Amino acid sequence: MAASGDPRIKAWAKTVPKGEAKALMERVLAEAAQSGSQVMVLDGAMVFGADHLTSALAHAEKASAEGRNASDSLAMEALLYASGERQLSNAIKKMGVGPETTEVVVAVVRGPFSPGEGWTGLPDGCAAPDRARLARFGVTEKEMSTVDQGRLSELVLEKVAAVDVIKK
Repeated sequence: MAASGDPRIKAWAKTVPKGEAKALMERVLAEAAQSGSQVMVLDGAMVFGADHLTSALAHAEKASAEGRNASDSLAMEALLYASGERQLSNAIKKMGVGPETTEVVVAVVRGPFSPGEGWTGLPDGCAAPDRARLARFGVTEKEMSTVDQGRLSELVLEKVAAVDVIKK
């Protein structure tokens, strides 16, 4: 379960000018630590809605409970699942904020954290992700050809679930 027993992850997004995402990330992480919370701060271009992050956190919690976790930090384990990658270093490169990031997403993994004003709640799903964005996430054209246009974002959820197989 996500964030203090709630089955839905609590996540917000904020648009920032290029070059400002890292400073915002540092501020959010410091505020979260002060509140005793664990959060993920992500590049919004690689997040496909709250369903994506809820699934990643559920998989991370299950892996941790079963002793299959790759990281001692639940936030880092959830990041691994959210990325659909096998290695934490690749997950950070894919999902982490950088100099080109213009949308920052913060998701609560544990604790009472709320990012404050200027943030908007993250919708459950991604209505219509474009194919280029899905390709940047690692979804192949062949995979995209297997589903209807309206179900493309479900391929991201498959990548999250596949981490259990690829990290063995």
